[in-house]
Amino acid sequence: MKLRFWILSILFIFIFGMMSITVLAHEGREVGEYTIELGWRAEPAYTGLINGPEITVTLHSSDEESEETPEAGAAQSNTVQADPAETNGIIGLENTLRVEVGFGPETRELNLRPVIGEPGHYVADLIPTRPGDYTFRVFGTIDGTEVDETFSAADGQFSSVEPIEDIQFP
Repeated sequence: MKLRFWILSILFIFIFGMMSITVLAHEGREVGEYTIELGWRAEPAYTGLINGPEITVTLHSSDEESEETPEAGAAQSNTVQADPAETNGIIGLENTLRVEVGFGPETRELNLRPVIGEPGHYVADLIPTRPGDYTFRVFGTIDGTEVDETFSAADGQFSSVEPIEDIQFP
């Protein structure tokens, strides 16, 4: 009974810790006037644990544009706009951007959804079942700007998926 309690306690602490991990590694790309960053929600990623890609889309900001950014973003479209806060996060992309995961020759499209309270931040759910390098393809449009970018763990910007046995005990 005590052993079961300790195992459940350790599992709870591990899962809670995975949910609170900050971003360790993401790859960024500039597409038109936007910056797209992608990585795992929890890194390192392990087989058998819920995870998935997280994507952040922001409007480029420069010293000259920083004062104009919210208005420029808001005027771009009725459905896609920059958040008026300091983040410059682009909202409304869950219907215009898609994300596809790939492992070897297999691919699958994932459901992208916005993170409440974090403008420009989107996630999709995935439980990786095999260790190795996964790729993510982000495609679609951002207010008329075509997007078709592929991000790969093999490039080293975000982690490959590790076998769950690496962290299991006993």
